Amino acid sequence: MNDSGTVFFVLMAGTAGAMALVYIPLRVFLTATERSRRLRLLQRIRRLRDELAQPIDAERS
Repeated sequence: MNDSGTVFFVLMAGTAGAMALVYIPLRVFLTATERSRRLRLLQRIRRLRDELAQPIDAERS
């Protein structure tokens, strides 16, 4: 381990491993929340479209 190239490689590999341990779960979480937000927005748009398609008199009676 006295070789500076080996030390540099081990430090870079450790840094890459630490970054992967943070990045991968964060990326999965952000992707899941974005998809759920998009799904909720689409459902809201569909509900509003259905409400607009119904005649106004049907809601008053």
